[in-house]
Amino acid sequence: MITVKKKVPELRFPGFTDDWEERKLGEHAKYRRGSFPQPYGNKEWYDGEGAMPFVQVVDVTNKLTLVENTKQKISKLAQSKSVFVPKGTVVVTLQGSIGRVAITQYDSFVDRTLLIFEDYEKETDERFWAYTIQKKFEIEKLKAPGGTIKTITKEALSSFDVHLPQFKEQA
Repeated sequence: MITVKKKVPELRFPGFTDDWEERKLGEHAKYRRGSFPQPYGNKEWYDGEGAMPFVQVVDVTNKLTLVENTKQKISKLAQSKSVFVPKGTVVVTLQGSIGRVAITQYDSFVDRTLLIFEDYEKETDERFWAYTIQKKFEIEKLKAPGGTIKTITKEALSSFDVHLPQFKEQA
């Protein structure tokens, strides 16, 4: 018996019949890691006038959001050495609690322990993309020894299969 891989989910919203496109994550989205100047503990990098939220793994919740107030604020001096992320950007944790996903609710700067999705090959709803990434990491955790992803390489992440409907169906 031959198994046919379906290109649509079993449960659909009314009015949608098109196949979902299967792509490699790296073909659909451009991404990069955040950054922070070294040494990490240098007091010049934190707080002060013009300081902004600095997102680290601890600031990403399990509810696709960031905490209301980040643990750290990045100083004006350090901002030019870090990565700015506008409100509405999808980020995912890469160290510690790997695979926690958030859609940023405020402008911020992001640590190197997070991955930032910056650009998509075709129009993509941020909430749909965040759920897609969250689900993909849950599946990968089930495959990992002991149910824990110890690390994730750029190559492995780029090769994740993702399924994408047309934009209207995403929203």
